Amino acid sequence: MQTYKRAGIVIFVSNRSPEATIAQDIEAQGLVTQWAPSISAAVKLLDSAREKTVVVTEVALADGNWRDLVERARCNDISTPIVLVTSSSTAELWWDALECGIADILPASLMGSRLCQLLQENRCDERNE
Repeated sequence: MQTYKRAGIVIFVSNRSPEATIAQDIEAQGLVTQWAPSISAAVKLLDSAREKTVVVTEVALADGNWRDLVERARCNDISTPIVLVTSSSTAELWWDALECGIADILPASLMGSRLCQLLQENRCDERNE
């Protein structure tokens, strides 16, 4: 009998819950999706996470924006990758996001496999410390 091992947790920070197709894509990669409707809720989930975690955020949030989320999350855990999901991005957004410590900027369609890759890279970094 094969044992199912989860690859990690995705905290999806958005004003609305992730679309079923996005959640299915993420879960098909062996990841568990947790929805946080606000920055405060995301920080609580991040604080209680016991597995490898990646945070996915949209640009605008109910109680701030992606920069506010990065700032609050970094106060607690600087190693958790944060991914910005947007349907369109400019060079200015890329530059700003990378300077603030965003791990990647993705369209929703590429999310699942990239999140797995980030979690795997994060595991390797921990082993090397």
